[in-house]
Amino acid sequence: MAFEFVEDARSGTDLLLAADWDDDLAHQAGLAIGEMHGMGGGAGPCGPWTAADRSAPALPSAELIAGLPVDVYAACSAAELQAWSLLQHDPALAEAISRLLRRADEAEATPAHCDFRLEQMFVAADRLYLCDWEEFRIADPARDVGSFAGEWLHYAVTSATASDADAELGSPAEIIRRIAGGIERQQPRIAAFWAGYRCARPSADRDLAIRATAFAGWHMFDRMLAIARRSPRLRAVDRAAAGLGRTILLSPVSFAATLGLET
Repeated sequence: MAFEFVEDARSGTDLLLAADWDDDLAHQAGLAIGEMHGMGGGAGPCGPWTAADRSAPALPSAELIAGLPVDVYAACSAAELQAWSLLQHDPALAEAISRLLRRADEAEATPAHCDFRLEQMFVAADRLYLCDWEEFRIADPARDVGSFAGEWLHYAVTSATASDADAELGSPAEIIRRIAGGIERQQPRIAAFWAGYRCARPSADRDLAIRATAFAGWHMFDRMLAIARRSPRLRAVDRAAAGLGRTILLSPVSFAATLGLET
């Protein structure tokens, strides 16, 4: 209901589809998230966020990768079960996710949105608004940075594939060529966001870019699970995105600069 008071607003997703996202807007988004991460004088137990939620976000979850509880299994669509099977039968991926969660737990926690996607932003009268705060908590700020990068990474994959997501995607070499081109086209948005973030929060820890890159890789699986929730089977494009996410999760330090998250 509050959104109705932001007159003539367009969501970040609408702007993306209309090709109206530019580097200046991405820079604004980085400034906004960086400012939010740095607000309140810290997130320690004696700070202003004493009553804030400090529980871990639901995903990624090492427990669910080890096995789904019966009630979760029973509520899954066929496509979701396929997606979880991909995660649960990949020991290297499971270890990479567990490693990321350990590093996130060890990082300095800040106020964090924890559901930061393009559709959670509105733009009206050249002003950017962050919306949908129900997942707000004290957490690793790399989650938000990685989610933004992951949104553009996911768009790079989906926009580089056939318009019919269930169609054959072509040879492996052709798929790689198109996806690489898509990432190259979207990388400036991520770089502009990161520049804005570092302007607002220059004291961010040096490892944040690496963790954010890993969370961008996880975002491919997060999107796959979200789409699978309302699908009878996994699409080829979702598997392609998950494959890219896996590669990034296994070695985030190798991909930070490629995504525009210079360390």
